[in-house]
Amino acid sequence: MRTKFILHGGYTREENDLNRGYFVEMVRCISDGGNILLVYFASKDEGVKEKYQKDSVRLQSFSEGKTIHTIKATEENFIDEVQNADVIYLRGGDTQKLKNTLDKYPDFIEVVKGKIISGSSAGAYVLARYYFINSLNKVMEGYGCVPARVACHYESKIHPIPENVDLVSEMEKYDNDLELILLKDYEWAVREI
Repeated sequence: MRTKFILHGGYTREENDLNRGYFVEMVRCISDGGNILLVYFASKDEGVKEKYQKDSVRLQSFSEGKTIHTIKATEENFIDEVQNADVIYLRGGDTQKLKNTLDKYPDFIEVVKGKIISGSSAGAYVLARYYFINSLNKVMEGYGCVPARVACHYESKIHPIPENVDLVSEMEKYDNDLELILLKDYEWAVREI
Protein backbone atom coordinates (compact mmCIF):
# COMPACT_ATOMS: atom_id res chain seq x y z
CA MET A 1 0.00 0.00 0.00
CA ARG A 2 1.88 3.05 -1.31
CA THR A 3 1.19 6.61 -0.28
CA LYS A 4 1.40 9.32 -2.91
CA PHE A 5 2.77 12.67 -1.73
CA ILE A 6 2.42 15.79 -3.86
CA LEU A 7 4.67 18.57 -2.55
CA HIS A 8 4.18 22.15 -3.75
CA GLY A 9 6.59 25.08 -3.44
CA GLY A 10 3.93 27.61 -2.51
CA TYR A 11 1.43 30.14 -3.80
CA THR A 12 -1.27 27.79 -5.09
CA ARG A 13 -3.74 30.69 -5.25
CA GLU A 14 -2.07 32.05 -8.40
CA GLU A 15 -3.43 31.03 -11.82
CA ASN A 16 -0.61 29.54 -13.91
CA ASP A 17 0.30 26.31 -15.71
CA LEU A 18 2.32 24.88 -12.83
CA ASN A 19 -0.52 25.36 -10.36
CA ARG A 20 -3.05 23.93 -12.82
CA GLY A 21 -0.84 20.85 -13.14
CA TYR A 22 -0.68 20.54 -9.36
CA PHE A 23 -4.46 20.56 -8.97
CA VAL A 24 -4.89 18.18 -11.92
CA GLU A 25 -2.46 15.78 -10.23
CA MET A 26 -4.61 15.82 -7.09
CA VAL A 27 -7.83 14.90 -8.91
CA ARG A 28 -6.63 12.65 -11.74
CA CYS A 29 -6.29 9.52 -9.60
CA ILE A 30 -9.51 10.00 -7.67
CA SER A 31 -12.52 7.84 -8.52
CA ASP A 32 -15.89 9.24 -9.51
CA GLY A 33 -17.61 10.21 -6.27
CA GLY A 34 -14.30 10.48 -4.41
CA ASN A 35 -13.60 12.76 -1.45
CA ILE A 36 -10.96 15.47 -1.14
CA LEU A 37 -10.32 16.77 2.36
CA LEU A 38 -9.22 20.41 2.33
CA VAL A 39 -7.16 21.23 5.41
CA TYR A 40 -6.76 24.90 6.32
CA PHE A 41 -5.19 24.48 9.75
CA ALA A 42 -2.26 26.70 8.63
CA SER A 43 -4.57 29.54 7.60
CA LYS A 44 -5.90 32.53 9.47
CA ASP A 45 -9.49 31.77 10.41
CA GLU A 46 -11.02 34.76 8.62
CA GLY A 47 -9.86 33.63 5.15
CA VAL A 48 -10.82 29.97 5.31
CA LYS A 49 -14.34 30.21 3.87
CA GLU A 50 -13.13 32.01 0.75
CA LYS A 51 -10.17 29.64 0.27
CA TYR A 52 -12.47 26.63 0.62
CA GLN A 53 -14.90 28.01 -1.98
CA LYS A 54 -12.14 28.84 -4.47
CA ASP A 55 -10.29 25.55 -3.99
CA SER A 56 -13.52 23.53 -4.34
CA VAL A 57 -14.42 25.25 -7.62
CA ARG A 58 -10.87 24.87 -8.91
CA LEU A 59 -10.61 21.17 -8.07
CA GLN A 60 -14.02 20.45 -9.62
CA SER A 61 -12.97 22.30 -12.79
CA PHE A 62 -10.14 19.79 -13.27
CA SER A 63 -12.20 16.68 -12.50
CA GLU A 64 -12.88 15.85 -16.17
CA GLY A 65 -16.55 15.14 -15.56
CA LYS A 66 -16.07 13.09 -12.41
CA THR A 67 -18.08 14.00 -9.38
CA ILE A 68 -15.78 14.89 -6.52
CA HIS A 69 -16.75 15.92 -3.04
CA THR A 70 -14.70 18.51 -1.18
CA ILE A 71 -14.87 18.52 2.59
CA LYS A 72 -13.42 21.26 4.80
CA ALA A 73 -11.47 19.64 7.62
CA THR A 74 -12.52 20.28 11.19
CA GLU A 75 -10.47 19.80 14.33
CA GLU A 76 -13.40 18.02 16.00
CA ASN A 77 -13.63 15.18 13.44
CA PHE A 78 -10.25 15.34 11.75
CA ILE A 79 -9.12 11.71 11.96
CA ASP A 80 -12.53 10.42 10.78
CA GLU A 81 -12.43 12.92 7.91
CA VAL A 82 -8.93 11.77 6.93
CA GLN A 83 -10.03 8.12 7.04
CA ASN A 84 -12.95 8.89 4.69
CA ALA A 85 -10.89 10.96 2.25
CA ASP A 86 -9.21 9.76 -0.93
CA VAL A 87 -7.05 12.89 -1.14
CA ILE A 88 -5.90 15.13 1.71
CA TYR A 89 -4.78 18.66 0.79
CA LEU A 90 -2.74 20.54 3.42
CA ARG A 91 -2.86 24.12 2.21
CA GLY A 92 0.00 26.46 3.11
CA GLY A 93 0.19 29.28 5.61
CA ASP A 94 1.69 29.33 9.09
CA THR A 95 3.79 26.17 9.42
CA GLN A 96 3.92 26.22 13.21
CA LYS A 97 0.14 26.72 13.45
CA LEU A 98 -0.36 23.70 11.18
CA LYS A 99 2.14 21.57 13.08
CA ASN A 100 0.66 22.52 16.47
CA THR A 101 -2.78 21.47 15.27
CA LEU A 102 -1.59 18.20 13.68
CA ASP A 103 0.34 17.37 16.87
CA LYS A 104 -3.06 16.83 18.51
CA TYR A 105 -3.59 13.79 16.26
CA PRO A 106 -0.86 11.20 16.87
CA ASP A 107 -2.70 8.78 14.53
CA PHE A 108 -2.43 11.16 11.57
CA ILE A 109 0.75 9.61 10.15
CA GLU A 110 -0.75 6.10 10.18
CA VAL A 111 -4.15 7.17 8.87
CA VAL A 112 -2.76 8.82 5.71
CA LYS A 113 -0.95 5.67 4.59
CA GLY A 114 -2.21 4.42 1.24
CA LYS A 115 -3.82 7.74 0.35
CA ILE A 116 -2.90 10.73 -1.77
CA ILE A 117 -1.66 13.56 0.43
CA SER A 118 -0.81 16.92 -0.99
CA GLY A 119 0.97 19.71 0.84
CA SER A 120 1.70 23.23 -0.30
CA SER A 121 4.48 25.17 1.46
CA ALA A 122 3.64 24.68 5.16
CA GLY A 123 1.82 21.48 4.17
CA ALA A 124 4.92 20.16 2.38
CA TYR A 125 7.12 21.14 5.31
CA VAL A 126 5.23 19.15 7.92
CA LEU A 127 5.29 16.06 5.67
CA ALA A 128 9.09 16.18 5.22
CA ARG A 129 11.75 14.91 7.64
CA TYR A 130 13.47 18.31 7.60
CA TYR A 131 12.54 21.63 6.07
CA PHE A 132 14.06 25.07 5.71
CA ILE A 133 11.62 27.77 6.72
CA ASN A 134 12.37 31.11 5.05
CA SER A 135 10.62 33.27 7.64
CA LEU A 136 12.86 31.90 10.43
CA ASN A 137 15.95 31.20 8.27
CA LYS A 138 16.52 27.81 9.83
CA VAL A 139 16.01 24.09 9.38
CA MET A 140 13.25 22.44 11.37
CA GLU A 141 11.94 18.91 11.74
CA GLY A 142 8.68 17.68 10.21
CA TYR A 143 6.87 14.37 10.63
CA GLY A 144 9.09 12.48 8.18
CA CYS A 145 6.27 11.00 6.07
CA VAL A 146 8.45 11.92 3.10
CA PRO A 147 12.04 10.93 3.93
CA ALA A 148 13.54 14.08 2.46
CA ARG A 149 14.81 17.56 3.19
CA VAL A 150 12.45 20.09 1.61
CA ALA A 151 12.76 23.79 0.84
CA CYS A 152 9.74 25.60 -0.58
CA HIS A 153 9.85 29.14 -1.99
CA TYR A 154 13.36 28.31 -3.26
CA GLU A 155 14.93 31.41 -4.86
CA SER A 156 11.62 33.20 -4.30
CA LYS A 157 11.23 36.87 -5.08
CA ILE A 158 7.92 36.89 -3.16
CA HIS A 159 9.18 35.12 -0.01
CA PRO A 160 13.00 35.50 -0.11
CA ILE A 161 15.62 34.46 2.39
CA PRO A 162 18.34 36.95 3.40
CA GLU A 163 21.21 37.17 0.93
CA ASN A 164 23.74 36.01 3.52
CA VAL A 165 21.91 32.70 4.11
CA ASP A 166 22.92 29.69 1.98
CA LEU A 167 19.87 27.45 2.15
CA VAL A 168 21.59 24.45 0.54
CA SER A 169 24.53 24.62 2.98
CA GLU A 170 22.11 24.81 5.89
CA MET A 171 20.19 21.77 4.61
CA GLU A 172 23.42 19.81 4.09
CA LYS A 173 23.94 19.86 7.87
CA TYR A 174 21.00 17.43 8.16
CA ASP A 175 21.16 13.78 7.07
CA ASN A 176 22.68 13.88 3.60
CA ASP A 177 21.33 10.39 2.95
CA LEU A 178 17.93 12.05 2.52
CA GLU A 179 16.93 13.54 -0.81
CA LEU A 180 17.08 17.34 -1.03
CA ILE A 181 13.94 18.68 -2.73
CA LEU A 182 14.16 22.35 -3.74
CA LEU A 183 10.80 23.73 -4.88
CA LYS A 184 10.47 27.19 -6.33
CA ASP A 185 7.17 29.03 -5.98
CA TYR A 186 4.50 27.13 -7.97
CA GLU A 187 6.73 24.08 -8.60
CA TRP A 188 5.68 20.67 -7.35
CA ALA A 189 7.03 17.15 -7.08
CA VAL A 190 5.52 13.72 -6.52
CA ARG A 191 6.98 11.02 -4.30
CA GLU A 192 5.45 7.61 -3.67
CA ILE A 193 6.44 5.91 -0.45
